[in-house]
Amino acid sequence: MATKRENWSSWLDYFLSIIGCLVGLSNIWRFPYVCFQSGSAAFLIPYFVAMFVCAMPAILLEVLYCQYSNLGPGRVWIICPLFQGIGYGMVVLTAIVSVYYNVILAWTLYYLVQSFSTVLPWSTCGNEWNTDLCQSATNQTHSSLLANESSYLSASSGRVNVTTLSTNSTIQMVSSSEEYWSNHVLQMSSGIGEAGSVRWQLLLCLLGAWLIVFLSLIKGIKSSGKVVYVAATVPYLILIALLIRGLLLPGAVEGIRYYVIPQWEKLLDIKVWRNAAAQVFFSVGIGWGGISILASYNRFHNNCYRDALVIPVVNCLTSLFAGFIIFVFLGYMANQSNLPISAVVKEGPGLAFMVYPDAVATMPVSQLWSVLFFLMLFLVGMDSQFVHVQTIVCAITDAFPRSLGHRKLPITAIVCGVGFLLGFSCVTQGGIYVLTLMDWYIGSISVMVLAMSEMLVLAWIYGVNRLYDDLTMMIGYRVSPVWKPMWLVLTPLLVFALLIAGLINFSPVTLGGTGYPAWAQSIGWIIATCPVLPIPFGMAFAIWKEQGTTFKERLINTTKPRKEWRPALDETLTNYEMKETTADVLLDKSCT
Repeated sequence: MATKRENWSSWLDYFLSIIGCLVGLSNIWRFPYVCFQSGSAAFLIPYFVAMFVCAMPAILLEVLYCQYSNLGPGRVWIICPLFQGIGYGMVVLTAIVSVYYNVILAWTLYYLVQSFSTVLPWSTCGNEWNTDLCQSATNQTHSSLLANESSYLSASSGRVNVTTLSTNSTIQMVSSSEEYWSNHVLQMSSGIGEAGSVRWQLLLCLLGAWLIVFLSLIKGIKSSGKVVYVAATVPYLILIALLIRGLLLPGAVEGIRYYVIPQWEKLLDIKVWRNAAAQVFFSVGIGWGGISILASYNRFHNNCYRDALVIPVVNCLTSLFAGFIIFVFLGYMANQSNLPISAVVKEGPGLAFMVYPDAVATMPVSQLWSVLFFLMLFLVGMDSQFVHVQTIVCAITDAFPRSLGHRKLPITAIVCGVGFLLGFSCVTQGGIYVLTLMDWYIGSISVMVLAMSEMLVLAWIYGVNRLYDDLTMMIGYRVSPVWKPMWLVLTPLLVFALLIAGLINFSPVTLGGTGYPAWAQSIGWIIATCPVLPIPFGMAFAIWKEQGTTFKERLINTTKPRKEWRPALDETLTNYEMKETTADVLLDKSCT
């Protein structure tokens, strides 16, 4: 017999879980960079417009139909069996992301452990991983000098070779934190074709990260819902502490000025509006299945309409707040190195593992601030990883509710174990190339196809009027009709525009300016299409399995909700079935 789906102990458990899921690493290391490049404070105008047009309608839609049925992103597509592949595509997408996402957490965990050293190892030169071009973080970083002979750098098995090119040119010094990152932590090989050996230190950190995930989910949402009280709130306390400390550093005011002074002319650039929509789209997790899985544990009468309005606002404000902390320290870095802020601005891992470690190494009590920063990054990322694993486990148990519905603990253990084994390829000396390849292609096309398909199917096939009726049944009142045109046209059109812009501007994967071989790019495209493949396969399977004498009859039947599609609250079942029965009787009478 299928087990009844558990619910959150309280609304706060759910709220902190979904905030922890949506507020991820991109809020810390991508938003400030995109904001700076897109007009600084002026960027907030298209950003909040995109939040209203894209994030709010999409989040409301995902929360609505999963809370209504208490089903996750796989099983919930009994709402329209023809497109069940959309849900399973989200699960495939999440599974791929979870493999390399925990590798990033392993890097963070490694830096966190190293932060307890007497001297931060990335703050000095003269170590076995340093080169003659190393510039200590305690001195001016990224400085240059005039030499008779120029050089270029090529990484090979963690060693940097110097090759003479010409005379009378500038030699670019390399910060000690950058050499620590590439030559010691990663021990980068020459390319993806050279895997090298496994970095056992990172392997242990990867094992530790997966163990923390498993232990946090050992009792399902009952345990993860309590863990997020720490994992979702402590990062905000650390961010506040980092901001206060950063404001006392020289150059902090210049950093903030760079961040907030608007460049109004950028608003005329269509690229800025595209960047805003893309940042909102990816930061709120539309099309990944995370929102769906968390909403599926909600109580039936939870006010999901209120949640859909509040959650994206909190996410966007967190990004804005994180930008102040990042630019305070970038201003400090620019002050220390006598360079303009634009010369030290980076995004992604470069910000977390090179720029910030450089800055913190020059601060008093540097170990404390290093521990706080990497603890904050780890907690922010761990919240999201919880949801990744829950999405996979839920898809499995929902697919086989009678046989596996009560076996979540061993399934969680298997999912974590398989994720750890698949992460091996990302903790070798060539692992950074594998991770970059996966990250580059997995988020480029498939997530937008899944999100757009989800919106179109629910709005046009299931119907916006049905969605409104379901929402009214849950929250007890009728909401504004403004969401109907957004679900039907505006939001899918915006996602489609992002998809086309992404395809037009798509470029082959690179790392450090170096391209990948053709075979590696082919693997990347295979990765990109994996989450989309369940859609056509699911359509074929649904039509083949459906009863009917003709293809047209089978096709039509697969677009109708299954008889199992019903409200999740037990006491509403009778009323719901009575409503359906009454409607059928009236229809029969009208036909006769």
